[in-house]
Amino acid sequence: MLIIVAAAGAIFLARPDPARAAQVRLPLTIDYIALREALKRNLFTAPGGRAQLWNGIDDCQFLYAENPEFSRATAGGPATVKLETANSLGLGVSMGSQCLNAVQWSGIVEALGVPYIAPGLQLKFHFTDLNLYDSAHQKTELVSRGFDLIKSYLIPQLDGFSYDLKPAVAQLGAMVADSVTPEAADRVRAAIASLSAEPDIVALDDGIRVTLVMTVPDVPTPAAIPGAAASPTPAELKAFQNTLDQWDAFLVFSIKQLGDAVGDQQFRDQLLQILLDSRYRLVQALNNSPAAAGPDPVRILFLDEWRQLHDAVRAAARRGMLGARALEFMSFISAGDALFALDQAAPALGMRISAADLRRLAHIMAPGATGDPLQFNYREDPDLKKLFAVPEPPASRHPIEEEDVPPSAPGALPSSGGASTPAPDGAPPGSSAPPASPGPGASRRASRQIARLAPLLLRMLSLLSPREAAAAQQDKDDEPAILPQLRQVAGRLYRRVVTEDNAQTYRRDMGLLLDLSAERQLGESAIDAGGSPIYATLVRSTAWQESCWRQFVIAGAGIRWLESATGDIGLMQVNKHVWRGFYAIDRLKWDVLYNAGAGCEILARMMRYASARLKFDPVPVAGHLARSAYAAYNGGPGACNRWRRREPPALKQIDSSFWDKYRAVQDGTPIDILSCARTWGHHSAN
Repeated sequence: MLIIVAAAGAIFLARPDPARAAQVRLPLTIDYIALREALKRNLFTAPGGRAQLWNGIDDCQFLYAENPEFSRATAGGPATVKLETANSLGLGVSMGSQCLNAVQWSGIVEALGVPYIAPGLQLKFHFTDLNLYDSAHQKTELVSRGFDLIKSYLIPQLDGFSYDLKPAVAQLGAMVADSVTPEAADRVRAAIASLSAEPDIVALDDGIRVTLVMTVPDVPTPAAIPGAAASPTPAELKAFQNTLDQWDAFLVFSIKQLGDAVGDQQFRDQLLQILLDSRYRLVQALNNSPAAAGPDPVRILFLDEWRQLHDAVRAAARRGMLGARALEFMSFISAGDALFALDQAAPALGMRISAADLRRLAHIMAPGATGDPLQFNYREDPDLKKLFAVPEPPASRHPIEEEDVPPSAPGALPSSGGASTPAPDGAPPGSSAPPASPGPGASRRASRQIARLAPLLLRMLSLLSPREAAAAQQDKDDEPAILPQLRQVAGRLYRRVVTEDNAQTYRRDMGLLLDLSAERQLGESAIDAGGSPIYATLVRSTAWQESCWRQFVIAGAGIRWLESATGDIGLMQVNKHVWRGFYAIDRLKWDVLYNAGAGCEILARMMRYASARLKFDPVPVAGHLARSAYAAYNGGPGACNRWRRREPPALKQIDSSFWDKYRAVQDGTPIDILSCARTWGHHSAN
């Protein structure tokens, strides 16, 4: 099993030659890090990670090596590699507890060698030149017997090391077989069976490049039939969504494995950016049905995000951050590289990255993990929240509804006399709205039931021990002073829909909730004092842009949360797909305090992210920081500077609209919630 994992870790396929030819050449790079880890598991097996090369008649006579490192040699030709090891040599005679006439040497041994492919797809090395250096990497000399011992015992061990590529090829074949239709299975088996290696090998900065050759049968491309492109069927749309869900679950599994193993904060921040950018793109894909003709959006998403993950893991490996799991992680990355590159190399094979492929990759990364790595749900994930230090937003004391109510259509605007409810998105004109959550009467009945239970609850609390009662009181005392204020104003906004009759008091309460939520977040976030006014303005203007300061709307005879067609929920329009696992979806829907807190935390995170990337501003500009923070909030971390570039018209309108609102908040212009709500959805990403 170890050999299979090591071999799988060897393959990284570069961009190949065009696949329409009968033969496809697949340049692959065997990473030096993967080579090092495989060599350590093969040879450096003594205690302390040493290779015990020679032992004499007693403890005064020894030769061992440790800490091997492969790299490209600067001399010796384009195929020459360099292997450096730390060596210790002892030549003496034991006399009691001492070594007499001892030769003691410790330093670095540099071996230069040439890789070659042996029969059976075995990657081997032929080492010839040997150089000795001291700990400062200055050339040193050693008595001839010592040098001869090193050459006689180290070189044969290194020459005997081989890197078996057959298991990697077999594993790649298994993944490819999972990725093709039954009609293409024979082509796949024939292509994989034809794999062979060319003799020419090149040493690169990152690894050793070997070129595989695979024969792929030509498959005529069907002629396009005019008018044949049709909208996807409901079953195809469902399969499309399932594929995106599986990718997201796989990415979460992978990122949690990597983040748990590497505690470096910069690396974890990079992982979070990859996850969020992938999810923002996932939302875009869900909102745009795949065309029957044109590029596959799932494939593009997979390839782009995989490249980012590949680069992050390789960078961490170069910094020595992967620890004992370096080989597993490099194996995971390399096997995925091979799969994606083969998909690009040979479209004639008819490959599709499948759920089985993703599960195989997950098993390479974490062979001992239990459960399905593609399990998908919208529940909170405590491990994910802990990994990325996502705090729990404040919550109100009101009950949370749990009915499965479909989202409302944009533009559902109540008036003082009530309003007709628009049909759900995509429904034919004249269809009725979906069932709404119970109206205020149901809440009053629930309140009366709670009141009847109050004496019982008090009696139960009286049974607490003094220590438990003190702990409960301490929890209450530890609450931030601002939290009771937040809950009080949130109580006034519970299930409250803005109308012409209450617009003034509603705006006052919602503005207070936003200001208090921003103040609370500033007390918990690493935002410097100079950024506080920017952040407070940013919170108000973002809520204006995203929801027109609304959490609830009228739907039929009841009240329900505001939700866009893409799954953005409530006051701060926190997207349930992007922030899956980080927040409780039901609370985002029904608790305006929780929704405001979640949105404020996300905004603070994006503001910190944008602040670190204002490379266009030699001197920080407050407005630029606000615009970048909102762009990241709306489009993902990778979009923070999109407003500086030539944008598509829709995105330009979003960013321009936000900037108008930000300046209006700065100038003290009050929001006209009802007017804003009438055009909701026409100037945002919803």
